[in-house]
Amino acid sequence: SGLLLLRGPALPAQEAPGPEWGLPATPVDGYDRRHAVDVLHYGIALQLPDSGRSISGRTGILFEAQAVLDSLALDFGGLEVDSVRVDGGPALFRHEGERLVIAIPPTTAGARREAVVWYHGVPSDGLILGPNRHGDFGVFADNWPDRARYWFPGVDHPSDKARVAFEVEAPAWMEVVANGHLVDRVELGGGRARTRWAETAEIPTYCMVIGAADFAITRAGEAAGIEVSHWSYPADSTAGELAFARSVEIVAFYDSLFGPFPYEKLAHVQSSTRYGGMENAGAIFYGENAIAEAGLDPGTAARAADVPGVDELTGLVAHETVHQWFGDAVTEADWRHLWRSEGFATYFAAVFFEFRGGDEGSGPAELTRRMQRMRSEVLGYYLEKPEPVYGEEPREYESLLTPNNYQKGAWVLHMLRRQVGDEAFFEAIRRYYAALRDGTAWTADLERIVEDVSGQDLGWFFAQWLGRAELPELSVAPTPLEEGSTRLVVRQTQPGEPLRLELDLVIGWTGGSRRERVTLAGREAALEVATPAPVGSVAIDPDGSLLFVQSKAGQAAVQPPGPNRAY
Repeated sequence: SGLLLLRGPALPAQEAPGPEWGLPATPVDGYDRRHAVDVLHYGIALQLPDSGRSISGRTGILFEAQAVLDSLALDFGGLEVDSVRVDGGPALFRHEGERLVIAIPPTTAGARREAVVWYHGVPSDGLILGPNRHGDFGVFADNWPDRARYWFPGVDHPSDKARVAFEVEAPAWMEVVANGHLVDRVELGGGRARTRWAETAEIPTYCMVIGAADFAITRAGEAAGIEVSHWSYPADSTAGELAFARSVEIVAFYDSLFGPFPYEKLAHVQSSTRYGGMENAGAIFYGENAIAEAGLDPGTAARAADVPGVDELTGLVAHETVHQWFGDAVTEADWRHLWRSEGFATYFAAVFFEFRGGDEGSGPAELTRRMQRMRSEVLGYYLEKPEPVYGEEPREYESLLTPNNYQKGAWVLHMLRRQVGDEAFFEAIRRYYAALRDGTAWTADLERIVEDVSGQDLGWFFAQWLGRAELPELSVAPTPLEEGSTRLVVRQTQPGEPLRLELDLVIGWTGGSRRERVTLAGREAALEVATPAPVGSVAIDPDGSLLFVQSKAGQAAVQPPGPNRAY
């Protein structure tokens, strides 16, 4: 392909997780990993049709052997392979199902080779060709989690990240967007044009995309030197500007919170794809209908029940933008650690509103409101299907898209923030990004860095909240003692071993209240408190900073959590 690029600097050596760590750093998602191969770069050339769904393609794969090799196994399905060359010479290959195996000359560890594959056909998935909501032809990649293999050959798993460059020949009336920076666009004559994009950072295959359509493009501005743009269908451009209205502010906020934005630009793109939002590196794709209907008056009957409001769309933009740092730049090494991507995006989208505000306010009260809404989703899922966030059995990757990885993952970060304090928490997040940018990470990497910053041993925390299915079920029972004091017994009643918890309680009586913190390491803990009048209420976790289930035992004495509740 002629697109040979050198790798970036190696990541620092990391301590291997031991028994004291919360979760192991071992593959459990069932993918057949190619440990002997490290793909360095993909050069993807496509010819898109004026109509229809058939494409022609050529993909060059630059790779480095990690052991002695005589073949290269790639994920590739649904398209017909025309020919293969390795280092410029013809190569034998075998293509069966979704596996393409290419014969290569004997290769020693550390040596690099380039395989180039020519192919054609109609993609069965991964690359969507057809009419958009207005009936206009468009082409959009939609790779998550392992659907890139249906339109280009590669190692289709986040554990092997690489650089990528695109060369797309398409009808000249189309604008083409992709990862990275725009290299050039050349008119070819005959109503055709060629557009080239190149991404110089290593990204996972599920983030390697193109989009081609008739777009109205707005240069929204710059944040920390990064150009932010909006790509909408012309008929929806006004709604698109409303949906993406805070895009520059969002990038600037996270750049200051996490560290430098990891890519050359950020394009927010209306698209004909499966998901409401997809965090492709430097080119986020959004469901076309949600963007188109952003401008509808929420009070009119025209808005469907599942169409988000503008503030909700801002939250979606924030969520997908967080992924540029966590998911794209720092990528989960195994799909069973997906919480480390989706939980981050969900939590820090709420943190954006905490600091920058939305229609319903800002500050701690706004964060608490959003976390309590997430809490309801976590508990609803828990009561229906109690399971740990991290499990060791392989499963279908799309089945991981549950409140466990999104909302419970967000709650794990929220509770971690309380455990170590704001200063240590945000410093650890910045160090985590800086240390693992453009690489892959396990949950153990996050634990190691938070422990280093906070000085706390946190193996129990990650094992408890991610490796166990049980949530704490809590009750509190007040018993009057001699005049002026009350005995409180706090219990956790869920099955299994008790969890380790620090609880805030607010004990209320007529005319006053007091706050106490209780450490609960076993099934129950008792304390005596001075109460000048009979206790009328006890609130567990009044600030909404702990994920728990209210036990039926003692339910009448316990008040639900809420921000700044007065007693």
